[in-house]
Amino acid sequence: MKGKLLYIYPDNSTFIQKDIAFLSRHYEVVTPGHTWSNKNRTPLNFIIQLLFLSRHILSCRAIFVMFGGYWSFLPALLGKITGKPVYIIPGGTDCVSFPSLDYGSLRKPVMRAFIKWSFSLCTRLLPVDESLVESDYHWLEKPDFPKQGFKYFFPHLKTPYQVIHNGFDPEFFNSDPSAKKSDSFIALAPVTNMVRVRVKGVDLMIDLAKRFSQCSFTLVGISEAVAAQLAPLPANLRLCTLMPKEEFISLLGESQFILQLSVSEGFPNALCEAMLCHCIPVGSPVGAIPSIIGETGFILGSPDRDYLYTRFQEILTSDPETRLQLGMKARKRIAGTYHIKKREAAFAELLEKSRSCKE
Repeated sequence: MKGKLLYIYPDNSTFIQKDIAFLSRHYEVVTPGHTWSNKNRTPLNFIIQLLFLSRHILSCRAIFVMFGGYWSFLPALLGKITGKPVYIIPGGTDCVSFPSLDYGSLRKPVMRAFIKWSFSLCTRLLPVDESLVESDYHWLEKPDFPKQGFKYFFPHLKTPYQVIHNGFDPEFFNSDPSAKKSDSFIALAPVTNMVRVRVKGVDLMIDLAKRFSQCSFTLVGISEAVAAQLAPLPANLRLCTLMPKEEFISLLGESQFILQLSVSEGFPNALCEAMLCHCIPVGSPVGAIPSIIGETGFILGSPDRDYLYTRFQEILTSDPETRLQLGMKARKRIAGTYHIKKREAAFAELLEKSRSCKE
């Protein structure tokens, strides 16, 4: 009989589904039937979660929780009481605070307290990148804090951590490198409000499209309401709503560059997926972006428009052969460094250790 795992999340996104899929090959993975996206339901969600945990925690082998937040507190607390291993996966917003942008879970005092308690009570933290532990911040000219990461905001935290990067399937994400449209840029930015326009660097992409009218830009994920607020947009900027992965891969296949100009990121999945499809990465120096890109693309130094336009002009002078080689290097880097099998192996080893000895 398969052992039972619990996997808790605030919302069931694609990268969470990947974890559940590979864990389900070896374990019975039980997930809650509710999400935490509606703030008004938070008190009710605590009751629902308590009932869920009361039913399953004694018979489970371990509990995984994606992101720290309100939803991570009861699993961490009850795991501590019952002796069940609880692994919280910090993913980005739960490790940062940008009050000036109204972004980051740690800017909210109550949410911050629940995250701190959760991180303190759990067995081990499994951040998706080292930058979420503690890292210098120098993208914005006047940042809210000189550093970001849970160790910076919780300096006395004693809980051990282990970095386990997100993983990707090179067989699923692939395209013909010769099918690229020259000077074409794409970005995935799930944006439903104006705050995320700035956080995801959408404002920079719009300005770049206005400045470089000879280039084509595709922006995936903007809601219709936000698009209406951003109008009028330049003719060379195409907006697309969120779409199935197969359609997204088709767009990546024709795009030469992938833009990731975020103010804050954890481990941007779309960047890696695009690089597997031979897109040349252009990104800001935040979160995992620099370590993902490595030497396969371009890391920008500032969102200052004069700097940005000059740097982009330099990027556009690269010849077709150089671009082809960069795209191939980008794919090779993700396939070798962030293969889904590496994440699977790390989880398997973690669970095997938890069975043989209590941490």
